[in-house]
Amino acid sequence: SGFDRGSLRRGCDRLGHVSDRTTSEPPNAPPDPVENDIAALFRLPLPAFIAARNDLAQALARAGRDDSAARVRALPKPSVSAWVVNQLFWQRRDAFEALLDAGEAFRQAQAAQLAGAPSDLRGCLDRRRDAVSTLLSGARPILAEADHRPTPELLRRITTSLEALATYGRHGGGPPPGRLIVDAAP
Repeated sequence: SGFDRGSLRRGCDRLGHVSDRTTSEPPNAPPDPVENDIAALFRLPLPAFIAARNDLAQALARAGRDDSAARVRALPKPSVSAWVVNQLFWQRRDAFEALLDAGEAFRQAQAAQLAGAPSDLRGCLDRRRDAVSTLLSGARPILAEADHRPTPELLRRITTSLEALATYGRHGGGPPPGRLIVDAAP
């Protein structure tokens, strides 16, 4: 079977984020085995991304998996800020899960308040802010190890992406954590 350009378009959102479902398969279809290989690309040091992506695409093409090879070949290198957020997801999973939990609690508190029920919006917002702060403190050593300066602008972009991911939470429609290509926007 040949490469279906439509599957590539469905595999990325408007910002180029790679989704968990990259084909037109039904939602209950088994996951594409290349997904683990794609996830591994986003765990690599940023300078290694392009070479590893190209190696994976070539290996898939040699194995006759042209559609997967084309999908992998189309993956752009993440921005530095997106890469740092990806590393936080892969290296600090407990803290990242706490961020997603705090985002979910905040959404539930907002919904309760809109429905007229009492809720602790401030407490939920404080939890989310603390989770972002914890992850942001983990970003500094990642940046240092990769020889990137933690400039105010870079830290702002990382913070914004973390806040956006907390807003999206585990619900569909948001950029997949650990696979950002560009900054996530709420």
